[in-house]
Amino acid sequence: MTRLLLAVLFVLASPLAAQRTVAITIDDLPFVSRDRSLAVAREGTVRLVDALRRERVPATAFVNESKVQVEGERDARVALLQQWIDAGLDLGNHTFTHADFNKQTADWFIDDTVQGEVVWRPMMRKAGRTALWLRHPFLHTGGSAEKRAAYERFLASRGYRVAPVTLEHSDWWFASLHERLLGQGDTAAAEKVKAASLEHLDKMLDYHEGLTRKLFGRDIAHVFLMHANTLNSRILPEMLDRFRKRGYSFVPLAKAMEDPAYQTADPYAGEQGLVWLHRWAITLGHKTGAEDEPDPAPWLQELNRATPR
Repeated sequence: MTRLLLAVLFVLASPLAAQRTVAITIDDLPFVSRDRSLAVAREGTVRLVDALRRERVPATAFVNESKVQVEGERDARVALLQQWIDAGLDLGNHTFTHADFNKQTADWFIDDTVQGEVVWRPMMRKAGRTALWLRHPFLHTGGSAEKRAAYERFLASRGYRVAPVTLEHSDWWFASLHERLLGQGDTAAAEKVKAASLEHLDKMLDYHEGLTRKLFGRDIAHVFLMHANTLNSRILPEMLDRFRKRGYSFVPLAKAMEDPAYQTADPYAGEQGLVWLHRWAITLGHKTGAEDEPDPAPWLQELNRATPR
């Protein structure tokens, strides 16, 4: 048997030869930044959408319509949402205000959800796309079984499906630090944070993949959460490349949720914003594992404390 044939057989037998899949989801559209200017939102949107289109990656992006309703800028901000649709990407509901469900009544949160679909939903319908997805802000699902059940009855009656999350890497934490450093003119430190965020992504993927195999004995089709912010707009191609190097291909959200893992019961009614792997761990009789998640490196935590907010 030739060395070449042996090498081919080794690759085919490797764990990464079995195709891994992940759905990319992006929260806080049109854009989230300390600088709330339209110019920053435009630049970041172009970078994100162009990267996804160029890499041919499907994605579902979740809108906070309060960020659209800016006096004198509404049409321009609606145009930012249209860029996503024109690129073949889907929009979903992230509520109007991005409020914390744990701190609101079910009726208030339902009203905020309805207010949050006024713009993007007709835009999606006009494009011939009728899927309705809801992503809970902070992944907070109510804080009590009663509130959660009341809200989920409303979602079902309106045709929504909840978009779960199985992979994340606290990108909001890195994005905040990165943006504050840029604001201070410390581009060298900001570049270090940018590189560190990619390293942390690898660590978190290692962690979540390990937890997945512990719970299900296999890889599953994952749903990855990230945010529409300046840091991610600058490193998205590198993030996608890291997924590919781990053997992932990119699929739409609905396709990922065809995996039987998403039929696992999720009765969690606490106040933490747990990803679904942690919720399923409870169902399957394990500790959540949340306490074992890797933290940002100590030097990053010190830099975060020392950088003014």
